[in-house]
Amino acid sequence: MATVSKVTGGTAGHPSTRRKPYWVENTVDFSLFDPAANDVVQMLNIPAETLIINAGIEVLTASASGVTLDLGDGGDVDRYIDGLDSTSTGHGAQVANASNVGHVYGSADTLDVKVLGAQDTSGKIRVWALMCDISGSDETASNSS
Repeated sequence: MATVSKVTGGTAGHPSTRRKPYWVENTVDFSLFDPAANDVVQMLNIPAETLIINAGIEVLTASASGVTLDLGDGGDVDRYIDGLDSTSTGHGAQVANASNVGHVYGSADTLDVKVLGAQDTSGKIRVWALMCDISGSDETASNSS
């Protein structure tokens, strides 16, 4: 099993200047490096103190037969998508459980795709995430009496 970094965006700071959600995405063509079964592909950097409201995968070019994909992070490999059949194009269904209803990252991490089932020699995917900076704008005691 290998880990391949294809991340975009930094792990420090946020591209948004105000506390509002922002969209990040990364498109990766697996045919350029042929990830094997159980390889992890790091897709997006997640800065510390970030809330991921939701995340997903869109399959742009179908993968070879038998390939499935998980979308998660360093703490849960399928936090957002579990076992997406990537042999057809379209958006993957998000995991329907409480663990993916907005997740707070106290420290920097990456949003990762885990390739399962077979080596992917032909797929092309777009991973997206809706994020929000939740770091304090004024972390001094404003109500000290």
